[in-house]
Amino acid sequence: MNAPQYVAAVDLGSNSFHLVIMKNESHGLTSVDCRRELVRLAAGVDGGKVNHETKSRALRCLSHFHDHLSTFSSIAVSAVGTSAFRNLDQDNGFFELAKATLGHDIRILSGEDEARYIYRGVSQGQPDQKRFVIDIGGGSTEMIYGEGREPKVVASLELGCVTLTSRFLDYDKLPQEQLNQCISYVDEQIATIAKRFEGINWEDAMGSSGTIKAVSWAMHNLGIAEEGIIRRKQLDRLLPVLTQAENQHQLSHLLELNPRRIAVFGAGYIILNRLFHGFNIEELRISNKAIREGLIDELVAPTYTVD
Repeated sequence: MNAPQYVAAVDLGSNSFHLVIMKNESHGLTSVDCRRELVRLAAGVDGGKVNHETKSRALRCLSHFHDHLSTFSSIAVSAVGTSAFRNLDQDNGFFELAKATLGHDIRILSGEDEARYIYRGVSQGQPDQKRFVIDIGGGSTEMIYGEGREPKVVASLELGCVTLTSRFLDYDKLPQEQLNQCISYVDEQIATIAKRFEGINWEDAMGSSGTIKAVSWAMHNLGIAEEGIIRRKQLDRLLPVLTQAENQHQLSHLLELNPRRIAVFGAGYIILNRLFHGFNIEELRISNKAIREGLIDELVAPTYTVD
């Protein structure tokens, strides 16, 4: 049986849904298309139920993905749901409807399997080093220690920029008291998995996801960091800026970020800042690869399938 001409990864995240399509050629993979739609699924799930507005937004996006995937006659698709899907009540019918709308099966990943795919993607093309990887999503945060291409220690916390915003920071102007409560909560959550990484030293730290990239862009736009690298001392300098802005519009203008990203920026920043301090990270490089590249890697090299 001939290998499919195209491979695709569908990443149904808690904040955004992503579709990546690549052409599988003899000399390697060639990028064909990359699509992203802001769905904010995690913000629309309450008690395992998806509210009507969020459901409509999600299904509309999946219909777009289905229509685009249908234009390829020979394509292998790997579709996964992450944190928000883990929190769904499977009896409400949304999951089955989502699969039917996409036209492909959707696997709901455990937090640890999500972490393994993230590491698989981030470690592509990287030196054979001991590496610590962080990914901050809309509903969860993953931390992985690996050696070369192999993840050795993984952890996933139900701690994301969307869910944390809903709980602590759903304000136009961020109050210092709420920021302090949010910081304390994040520190408590990180402490629950910190022992897994005790005694481990790494040579390189990398971060993936739109949340971490947004922090890097904000620091670069403020002139306090070079693009693509986050250092702890510079990261700490960003914290007072969050409370200085009178509203989200002003913060968006100040940091030169999209208003939709600003809505969850404070929570994402706090998670990253507390991880830097909790794991004594001095410097972190930004990765342009993440879970989607890990999924595609599995399609073209299935021997290394994540358990």
